[in-house]
Amino acid sequence: MKFLHDKRILKREFSPGYLVLLYNSRLMLFYVKLKLRWSGPFKVMKVFPYGTIELESKAGHLFKVNGQRVKHYLESYDDHRVNEIIILY
Repeated sequence: MKFLHDKRILKREFSPGYLVLLYNSRLMLFYVKLKLRWSGPFKVMKVFPYGTIELESKAGHLFKVNGQRVKHYLESYDDHRVNEIIILY
């Protein structure tokens, strides 16, 4: 059983400076169907051994979370394109 479970776990590696999304597990306690369970993006400040990650919010607050509660934040291509158009004008 452990082998089957471990086979499905994704290995994610983070480095300082990466942008990540944080999973909000508290929403499962309440009946919220359409609310987003991922918040962020947050900036990775430091990666500790055994999967602990230190994140920084936009307000500058630092906090530590389990590495299994975060996933990579992928910016869409359209966001960069809009920024390039604004800079050109």
